Formats: sequence, C-alpha cells, structure tokens
Amino acid sequence: MSTWTSRIAAAGLLAAALSGCDAATGLPFAADLGALSEAPGRARMVTVSLAGGAVILSAPEGYCIDRRTLHRTPKAGFAVMARCDTLGVRGFFGAHDLAIITVTTAPQAPGAAAPDTEAVARSADGAEVLDRQSRDGLSLIRFGQGAHGLEGVSPVHWRGAFALNGHLVGVGLYAPEGSAVLREDGARLLRDLTSRTRAASTDQTAAE
Repeated sequence: MSTWTSRIAAAGLLAAALSGCDAATGLPFAADLGALSEAPGRARMVTVSLAGGAVILSAPEGYCIDRRTLHRTPKAGFAVMARCDTLGVRGFFGAHDLAIITVTTAPQAPGAAAPDTEAVARSADGAEVLDRQSRDGLSLIRFGQGAHGLEGVSPVHWRGAFALNGHLVGVGLYAPEGSAVLREDGARLLRDLTSRTRAASTDQTAAE
C-alpha cells in the first residue's frame, strides 16, 4: 500500500472513530443536565468492554456510563458518559462538573501512526479551532462550534483521539455554557479518561 493510500485509509478510520462524537443527539438527559433522574437508584457502571475486549473503557471519577447508549460489535463500540447523578445513580456528585462524554472505537490500520491534532481538526469540517493539545498519545482539539444538536449545551466542545491495542478511540466532551470543562478542565478530564482506559485495557490484556 502506498504512503498516500495509507494516509487516506487512516483518515477514513479516524473519521469513523470520531463520528460518534456528535451521536449524542436526543439523549434523554441532555436537555437539562442539571436535572436528577426520577428513576430509583441505578447500579453504577464505570467500566465497559468495547471493541471485542481490546478497549476497556473506564470512566473518570464522578462519571458513569449510560448503559442505554451502549453499542458494541466485535470490532467497534460506542458509549456515552455523564455525571452519575444525572443517570439516576444515588450519591453526591456535585463536586464534579456536568458534562456529556462520548467515546467511539474503530479498528486502526496496521502500522498506522497515532492520530495527531491535525487529523482531529479535519474531522470537524472546518469548525473554528480554539485550542490544540497533544500529550501522552492523546490529541485534543477545542472547537468553537459544533453540530451536536444537544439542547442546553454550549457549541464549544472538546474532541480528541488516541490509539489503543490496534484501535482508534475517539472522544468528545460537551457541557453547559460557562462550564470549566469547556476550558482546560475538560482537557484534564479527557486525559484522565484516557489514562484510566489505558490502564484497564493493559490489565485486561495481561490477564489474558
């Protein structure tokens, strides 16, 4: 495969991994992130296996995985996380910011490099770039606009990607206007998610 063809293939895979970043439209808790679920206390779900077990998604402290949003195939996966109390989990989580985090996985082309900030920026079709960060294999872009369609959520959002166990993992973070996670706190939150997911996935691989 030529270098040019490899780049095209890698771009396509990254687009697939990041396509889920805007797939949170219509979530039942998105219209009012400050409202508590009326359902009785639900079991707290903080880890889930995606991509046939190659990626063990691990939520940051204070956030839970919404089991209603899970979509898993042998090679890919999609999940949404939010502050635990907005998903009906009993407990005090007010010290954590309201946010919606999306995670999508897709197979990575053999030998392909980890996604960089340029690749992540291109995934948003020319949206305004407010910030770029790359640290510990996670490439992040803070965009000034987005077509996520979530009510009560700022158009400013974070989007990023990292490589893990032969898969591309795309992440997105959305929050109400004025939230600290729309700035540097959001980057720290996504780096924490990445670190936890890498550690959990490494532990799973070692156990096998």
